[in-house]
Amino acid sequence: GHSMGGTVAYLLAQAQPSRIARLVVEDVPPPYPRTRPVPARPEGALPFDWAVVPAIVEEVNDPSLRWWKHLPEITAPTLLIGGGPTSHIPQDKLMAGAGAIPECTLITIPAGHNVHESEPDAFSEAVLNWLDTDGHAVKGPQPSQ
Repeated sequence: GHSMGGTVAYLLAQAQPSRIARLVVEDVPPPYPRTRPVPARPEGALPFDWAVVPAIVEEVNDPSLRWWKHLPEITAPTLLIGGGPTSHIPQDKLMAGAGAIPECTLITIPAGHNVHESEPDAFSEAVLNWLDTDGHAVKGPQPSQ
């Protein structure tokens, strides 16, 4: 999961851990309190379900940190990829979240928030190497060296 999708991935992995075998989250910490305004819906057709946006923003703005106490319930091996100092995501929140998940590997690829887009080869290599180390690699095309 990336960005808002990463938030959904954390919440799903907490709520239904038996449904998640491996979890990869890109540059998003678990929901933490902030005062992000709920954005207005853009005009026209959208390539995603808009209702998800305000729902996630409301979760993220919740000051209770209720989701953090459930991070230890994530049973799937987890890879958390941080975007480094040029990302708008507070990297210290990524470290704190990774420390609360029992089997979590945190790596940083200094590429900003959209690691998969800015550094696709490094992103793919990191994910495939992590899967291979875990013994569950999906065999297929390997990233170019």
